[in-house]
Amino acid sequence: MNFINSFIVKAPTRWFWTVLIGLNFIFHIAFFRLPPVSVHVWRQCDTMAVARNFYEEGMNILEPRVDSRNTTNGITGMQFPSYEWLVAGSYHLFGFHEVLPRLINWLIYMAGVVAFYHLVREISGQAWLGAVGAWCLAWSPEFYYHGANALPDILALTSSIAGLLWFVRWRDNRQAGWLILSLAAVTVGGLTKLQYLVVGFPIAVFVVRDLLQRRYSGPELLQLLAYAVVAVGVSLSWYAYALALMARSGLTNFGLELRPAADMATGLKIIRRNLLSDLPELLLGYGTLVLLALGLWRFLRHAPIRHKWFGPGLAWGLSLLAYYLTELFQMQGHTYYMLPLLPMLLLLAVWGGAWLQRLPKVAPLLLVLLLIQPLWAYTRINYTRLQRQDLDVAPELLAPATRATLEAATPPGALCVVGPDPSSCKDFYFLHKKGFGFGWSYQLVESTPTGRSYLANCIAQGAQYLYTNRYAYCEGSTGTAISTTAGKPSR
Repeated sequence: MNFINSFIVKAPTRWFWTVLIGLNFIFHIAFFRLPPVSVHVWRQCDTMAVARNFYEEGMNILEPRVDSRNTTNGITGMQFPSYEWLVAGSYHLFGFHEVLPRLINWLIYMAGVVAFYHLVREISGQAWLGAVGAWCLAWSPEFYYHGANALPDILALTSSIAGLLWFVRWRDNRQAGWLILSLAAVTVGGLTKLQYLVVGFPIAVFVVRDLLQRRYSGPELLQLLAYAVVAVGVSLSWYAYALALMARSGLTNFGLELRPAADMATGLKIIRRNLLSDLPELLLGYGTLVLLALGLWRFLRHAPIRHKWFGPGLAWGLSLLAYYLTELFQMQGHTYYMLPLLPMLLLLAVWGGAWLQRLPKVAPLLLVLLLIQPLWAYTRINYTRLQRQDLDVAPELLAPATRATLEAATPPGALCVVGPDPSSCKDFYFLHKKGFGFGWSYQLVESTPTGRSYLANCIAQGAQYLYTNRYAYCEGSTGTAISTTAGKPSR
């Protein structure tokens, strides 16, 4: 028991942050040298394309631009491009380097881990439990993976955790600075990804409860009203604006609609996969899964209904359940859509760890479970996602030499037809081109409403070059075809 107290309960003040941040950085070194690759590479390419277009075409944050733009200027609707704009700013400071989006996201990821440490410490009143929570969050395999990818969800999650933390601090001391910081963070989280506004539900429960206890002055009530109006109103206004941009441009690179399961059978199949595979393997990791099971068991047997966080936590959990069911279709292939659930699940896991540490005979198991987590994250992500032969990008586009040759094969700014690429973004990003995309080879010869084939229609609208890995479709075009199937481009 003294061993456990030394290495878990008292250790955070001595070595915790050095070990956590240092080990996490070392494990991510393999990421930093890579362009966008592997699972969800299409989302990384979309994000990095928007950032590069801010850098090259203008820093107006209200005008995000995509590469697959046909004859338009590329401006279309998407989630608020806070992360993309931040990356573009770093390009202006340091030049265009693909390490920058990864490094920036890793720093945001670490900031989220630190914020969660303080949030758990506020809730539990114990620093070592904050350390357990931070450790579990840092080694969530999905969070670990996307923590060094160009993915805006990391900024949204970090902002929402910080926003809740700073609201709690304002509630304790009523210093206006904390409320302003909380408002800014919650708003950025909601703007960046709307689902992260669910963090407002525990805040709302605190406010209603305090209001019933008459804990607020008149000015404080006005401040809280302004808080709600700004956080929700600004976020919803942006998404209304984004939908209008999308309708105006006709470019639908980003989905902004709700996506529930199509039917009950499909929904149950997705839930089963999430519970049996995604939750233990990717969202939590097996070490945290055991702690969650213990915490859930404790919750069902001895619900802490007198704890000040019981009501807010319950509201938070129910709102997350509603979000999960509303976006259930997305959960079947996009584990990062489950990241909003992570803080709530980890609070239960921390409770399980607190109970386990109090049992002398099994307390060493807590240390074992904590040590399993970085080993599992590294094994599950670095080996299965970064050591794959197929990184979801064509080898010719991934190799720096052939990538540069293919980009230089056509003049900058020339309209190109690029594909086949169902994502409509990967090939465009790596080739650094703009124009018309096609998802499948047969699409080039399909008829359009004009009576011409898709390829002929693109040429009629100004396309001059075709990038493809299908030689057959290079014949008979009136432009120039660039094949990506060989080590060198062929015209």
